[in-house]
Amino acid sequence: MDDTLLSRLTATAATLCLTAAVVGACGSQEPTAEPTSSGASSSSPSGSASPSSSPPSSSASASPSATSSDPPSEAVLDVRRLSRGDAPRLAWAELSFDGTTQVGGTIHAVDGGTVPLPAYSLNEFAPLGAGWIVDMVDPDNGDELVFRLSADGAHGEPWSASGGIAVSAGGNVVAWTDPAGVVHAAHGRTGDVLTMPAVPRARGSYRTVGVTSEDCKEGRSNDAGCTVYANGEGRAYAVTSHGIVDAVPRMTAATAADARHVGGMFSVDETEPGSCSRMRVSFGRTLWTTCDHTLDAISPDGEHLLGLPDYLDGFGPTTLAVLSMDDGGAVFSWTGNRRSATYFDQVWEDDSHVLVRTFQRDRWALVRLGVDGSMEYAAAPVRAESLAPPFMLQTR
Repeated sequence: MDDTLLSRLTATAATLCLTAAVVGACGSQEPTAEPTSSGASSSSPSGSASPSSSPPSSSASASPSATSSDPPSEAVLDVRRLSRGDAPRLAWAELSFDGTTQVGGTIHAVDGGTVPLPAYSLNEFAPLGAGWIVDMVDPDNGDELVFRLSADGAHGEPWSASGGIAVSAGGNVVAWTDPAGVVHAAHGRTGDVLTMPAVPRARGSYRTVGVTSEDCKEGRSNDAGCTVYANGEGRAYAVTSHGIVDAVPRMTAATAADARHVGGMFSVDETEPGSCSRMRVSFGRTLWTTCDHTLDAISPDGEHLLGLPDYLDGFGPTTLAVLSMDDGGAVFSWTGNRRSATYFDQVWEDDSHVLVRTFQRDRWALVRLGVDGSMEYAAAPVRAESLAPPFMLQTR
């Protein structure tokens, strides 16, 4: 499996090579919410200029009905006819298109501010300090570029990149890997961009997965500095600001990381038992293994993580699980059928809610999922083509 399938599946450059026939498997009924045009205005996707300051609802009308004796543990990922919840409490981008090519757009910050994007195809983005780090693809030649934007969208020359960005838990460091395997770490407080050692040469693209601390610069303390997890050709690597590059033991590709853990695949197989993954203490022992899920984003409090399908293929995943960090068991699972949604950009909004960008029945929406199985719209459905999503969520 190509490392790009392990990335946060965007519908930009990554989806251009996906099979259009898979889209026909999406649902077939109309949502009750009236969809808007794909040429959406620059207002918040939920209809307000800025997200509500109140916490997200803990339940919605589409949530599974719990019983006192046996609460449900799964539901179909059908995002039609959901209740409207709060606007996203993370940044989102409104995308612009030239025909079928995504070119530029506008970032909408959580404070209601807007920032214009360079005229390239957006891959990932994240706030950093008073500005933004934006990973984009030149639609003319396929080159991946990382821009550092100021609050008004101004930027200098971009860096060449390979395999997206990774963000520290507190958001003060954004890291990426260049086409030569060299790791770069941009700091929000100081504006510095630190050059770190290189990952061994890969025949394909790299993938930058996680940053362990909020400052990669060396200091007097033994705790100073950081580790960036990045994937090369068939191996996961830990790159430290001390100048050390180590292969992560028994891990072919890292897919999830925080300050204390790193998780990823150690076996890839399209047949049973499927691809298998392990969760490790950073530079320590294996906590547990699973052949049921591909490990994904870890919650801010470190209690849960997301479980994607064990083998990623096609237009996008249709099943998703919230897993316990203790043992990898599923806390709640969303299953798929021929009428359910496909999702992208899965990102933790807070300790108990995940935002996903969904596609179902020719409509894109932003949906808030709760670890208790609740579902609600963070942005109502918008009619648009499968390869022309109207919006994208930030990386976290």
